[in-house]
Amino acid sequence: MPRRIVRVLLLLIVVGGIGWYLPRSGPISVNLNVNVPLPVTVHVDNPSALPSYRQHESQHEVQEVQGLVPASSPPQKTLSSKQLSILSSITAFARYLDNALDKIAIREEKFNLLPKHQKPLAEAVGYASHFEDARTRARFNAKFLGNVADYARETYGFGPEDETNKAHWDYVFDFFGHILRDWSEEGKHERDTVFPPILKALKDGMAVIKGEKRVLVPGFGLGRLAHEIANDKDYKVDACELDYGSVIAYNYLVNQTITPFEHTLYPYLTNWQYQGTAKGRFDAVRFPDVLPTSPVHLIEGDFLTEFPESEQYDAIVTLFFIDVSENIIDFLSNIHRLLKPGGLWINLGPLKWGSFSQMQLSAEEVLDLAERLGFTVDHDSRRSIDAVYGHQVGSLLKFTYVTQFWTAHKN
Repeated sequence: MPRRIVRVLLLLIVVGGIGWYLPRSGPISVNLNVNVPLPVTVHVDNPSALPSYRQHESQHEVQEVQGLVPASSPPQKTLSSKQLSILSSITAFARYLDNALDKIAIREEKFNLLPKHQKPLAEAVGYASHFEDARTRARFNAKFLGNVADYARETYGFGPEDETNKAHWDYVFDFFGHILRDWSEEGKHERDTVFPPILKALKDGMAVIKGEKRVLVPGFGLGRLAHEIANDKDYKVDACELDYGSVIAYNYLVNQTITPFEHTLYPYLTNWQYQGTAKGRFDAVRFPDVLPTSPVHLIEGDFLTEFPESEQYDAIVTLFFIDVSENIIDFLSNIHRLLKPGGLWINLGPLKWGSFSQMQLSAEEVLDLAERLGFTVDHDSRRSIDAVYGHQVGSLLKFTYVTQFWTAHKN
């Protein structure tokens, strides 16, 4: 028998003997170097401990349907549309830091693509240092926004790690704009443009009513206008807001603020466009400039569904509101229904209809529609008011709306 074959047989006998005494944990691969390719095998002691792609995919599908990424809650927990809206806003606030750092990282990656010989020029103007400055301030913002999220979880009964995959960065971005506009000194010039005509029309229109006057402010935002109205003790003010990003932030502001200018945020640190100066990226906004202590009753939810009782209000004030409607006829009809006979409707805002709007009417068409629904429009009150919205002082960009102001009474 050839010696090569004998050696192979002896080696097989030895390996077989060793395999008899080894634990039976799986197959063994041995290279016998006899020019016969053998398969490579991988042994796993506990296959069930490894993640299964199909299991993960199935769980992800449940999360998409149910809207909840469970932590302390069971995976199949079903959320109502209201709970989902609340949790989406909470998640957006809680995840702010991740989103902000992602945006900063993308900007830094683009900077790093500069040719090597150009880097010294960029560093000479100080650009390279701004990435770490932005990250530091993002972490500062995240502390406040995390406190808002934690307070909202406690308020609405969510667990400390409950989240939804339906969160949007826009919730936080809109909050920054509302804080600037409603509760900072920087927003005073914007408020001084749109609030006085509303407050004067309300005072003049309510002068004939003795005693308490009930006023509704739908599209409440962060509530500064409602509080300005409620500073007059003759008014009992209700407000309504569907956006839970605004609702949870307002609740925190009212219930967790002790002194004026207690809070500070850096709202522009991810917005590097249209900056007049390098430090403009890191402008701080301190708020609130006054404490929101006047009595306002906030009703959370949809303006069209949260008011079953008709003829409740002496006046309804719509500021930057009617153009968020899907169906403007529904909005105007509901305003008419909720007003007492002879009640006053005051409107100020652009007609910035969304793509979801079933009709995108002109100002003339809105007023024509209002009269057909039972309003008497005071055409002498109608005027255009140029209103800047959410402007950063020193920015090279300024949004100016030619808002439409009018008053009308319910027939």
